[in-house]
Amino acid sequence: MTSELPTHKQKQHIIIVGGGVIGCCCAYYIASHEHFDPSNHTITLIEASDIAGGSSGKAAGCLAAWADPHCLASASFKLHAELAAEHGGEDGWGYRKVFSADCDTTHGRLGDSDDRTAVSAAIDWVDHSVFKWYKPLENTAQVHPHQFTTSLAILAQRRGVSIKNAIARCINYSADGTEVQSVTMEDGLTSVFSEVIATNVILAAGPWTSILFPQAPIGGEKSHSIVIRPPRPISPHILFFDPSHIDTDKANQLEIYPRPDGTVYLSGQTDYGLDLPPSSSDVLSDPERCQKLMNNVALVSPVLAKSEVVTQQACFRPIVKVDGRDPELGPLLGFTGIEGMILAAGHNQWGIQNAPITGKVVAELIWEGRAKSADIEELDPRNYLTT
Repeated sequence: MTSELPTHKQKQHIIIVGGGVIGCCCAYYIASHEHFDPSNHTITLIEASDIAGGSSGKAAGCLAAWADPHCLASASFKLHAELAAEHGGEDGWGYRKVFSADCDTTHGRLGDSDDRTAVSAAIDWVDHSVFKWYKPLENTAQVHPHQFTTSLAILAQRRGVSIKNAIARCINYSADGTEVQSVTMEDGLTSVFSEVIATNVILAAGPWTSILFPQAPIGGEKSHSIVIRPPRPISPHILFFDPSHIDTDKANQLEIYPRPDGTVYLSGQTDYGLDLPPSSSDVLSDPERCQKLMNNVALVSPVLAKSEVVTQQACFRPIVKVDGRDPELGPLLGFTGIEGMILAAGHNQWGIQNAPITGKVVAELIWEGRAKSADIEELDPRNYLTT
């Protein structure tokens, strides 16, 4: 990929739009790069609501070397381990290696494949008369997504990044539209508008990205989740149930994520085709959707069925919406054809997992003009931007 960015301007102001996990990791890695010089370079991250206020704070926090897209997943999985080792992630954001599995019930949907395994006695919080088999998944870990995102924001600030509560209202370009020049923003406290000169703009606003940059085919799909507190400790086994694996026609998809703090995160089906609200703070949860999650978990775990509900929540996951393109192919990441602008959005359910490598790649694009840590050719926004 050829360079579109002036990598050694004497004075640079880099504006990152979006305070989710992608924007925070971009800020961290840009400020951590050896070419960053705080005497000449300014980095500003702007967020309309709260850091990790959207899907980044309401995600499961699952990490997997086998995640999508493959060009990012393995490298990002390793970076998560490195970040945790360097900054105390085990205590700071709940980083830990975990067991995970695709699960089967009495329906036997996994068949008689050699890689299925009888359920371990260690998972003593499930009903073994219903839940009989699973297929272990290698190389998985987890973080608490809100804690991870806010911790990376703090680490970025310590490296010189300024975080501003503001709404990015528009990006301003040169007369011929080929170069970014500034960002018009509205202060989150005073509602005062200002135009801030920018040499570089990184768009990492998740499902709201296309509001600022309509050429980007990024949208959002709504997901519900709940956090529960079981009556007793739960083993660290992440379990994925397909709807067809649960012995009732009332069941939906179910994913179970025990966390180090003693809570358990539950998520399920996606609601498609809903309108995107103005900001992440305007996303409301549906009590019926949340109750369905409790109903489903009761089908496989009498222990979890007795849990206290701590949080009911919903978010919009950022998804690339291009006809004929599988959403599992991952985000749009890279240059946009406009000098100074980089797009990093559309990570779907793997935003937490793939945020570190995304941030590192964006830092390389900013400071070195090309991606070195991952091959992002298939994610090139220029192949998908509309006119």
